[in-house]
Amino acid sequence: MIVLDHEHCTNHVKAHPEDEQYLNKTIIHYKEMVNIAGGSMATGQYAKDSSDPLATEVVNLEEETTKKPIAPHEEVAQSTNAGSSGPKPKKAKPNPCAEDRLHATILASSERIAIAIEKSSSTENNAIDGLWESMKVLPGFSLDYLAHYYAYLVDNPRVAMAFKVLEDDKKKVWVSRYVKSTFPEV
Repeated sequence: MIVLDHEHCTNHVKAHPEDEQYLNKTIIHYKEMVNIAGGSMATGQYAKDSSDPLATEVVNLEEETTKKPIAPHEEVAQSTNAGSSGPKPKKAKPNPCAEDRLHATILASSERIAIAIEKSSSTENNAIDGLWESMKVLPGFSLDYLAHYYAYLVDNPRVAMAFKVLEDDKKKVWVSRYVKSTFPEV
C-alpha cells in the first residue's frame, strides 16, 4: 500500500490528480507480484530514493558550477519553474556495462515468470487428470451430484489434489458433506 499522510496526500492529488487512484489503496495482486518479482529491494546503482526521478541521474549543482565557469558576457537562462528548488535532472548516459546487467536482470525475471506460470498450470492439470473416472464409480450418489462436486473440484485444484489421494470411503464422506451443504433439501 502506498500511504501518505492526509495533508501530503491532498497536496499531491491537487498537483497530480491522475495519481489519486493509487494513493492510500491496497495493491491488487501483491502476493502474486512478490511471487514473480521477489520481495527484495534494489540496491547499488539501481537503487533510487522515492524523490529521485526514474531513468535519470540527479546532478549535483555545486559540481556543475565548478566544472565550467560562466564568462561575463554569457547570459544565464532563467528558469520559469518557480516551484522547483533543485537542479533539473539530466538524462542518464548509457553505460554498456549497466545495460548488460539490466539485460541479465530482465532475462532472470522473465525466467522466474515462466517458471511461475508453468508451476501454476501443471498443478491444475495434475489435480484434474483421472479425477472424474475415480468419482463416477462412487456408490450412493447420483451422477448429477457427482458432476456438481467435480465442477467444484475443477474450480479448486488444491482441494481436488487432496480429494484424489483419499480412499473411497473418505471420498464418500467428502462428497456427502458437500451435497448436504450445497443442497440442504436433500
